[in-house]
Amino acid sequence: MLRNLITILLLSIILVSCEKSNTDNNGVKSIEDLLVKNNEITGWTYSGAGWVANNISELTNYIDGLADVFQRYGFNEASYQLYVGAINSAQVELRLTVYNLGTNENVKSLTADQAISLVGGIQWTNGAGEFAQYARYNGLSQELIFYRDKYYVNITIMADTEESLNIIKQFALNVDGKIKK
Repeated sequence: MLRNLITILLLSIILVSCEKSNTDNNGVKSIEDLLVKNNEITGWTYSGAGWVANNISELTNYIDGLADVFQRYGFNEASYQLYVGAINSAQVELRLTVYNLGTNENVKSLTADQAISLVGGIQWTNGAGEFAQYARYNGLSQELIFYRDKYYVNITIMADTEESLNIIKQFALNVDGKIKK
């Protein structure tokens, strides 16, 4: 009886130690863990597999043209996911990208770069991150950026209504909450 109990305990310890973890030895989450999960915000589901870039070459494959800007500011890794949901009964796409630039100083410098800054951006005070702003583009789309710590986050939605603005703010607050943990 005691032998069986010891065997069960040993097997349990082995199984727990073999369990996959999304954190490294310092307790840091993987970049994918910062993305909004499938239907975590009700009605917004994954559309496609998304991507992860762990080096500048991979990032260039996904965002050719802007990868060099991110490289200038210490690019480490990025993760992207496309979502679909409904606004006013119309199907709408939302793009979420989280970039790890290594330091808060790098993120602040990137945000000030004209190649990345939002034209006509409106600052979102008391919103997500240490700094956040959004822009509305002629009734067609909206974009929200924010940063916290070493992360720069970009959210674009292919709609421009008050409801779509509230949706991108929900996504921003969700990601920001995960960064703060």
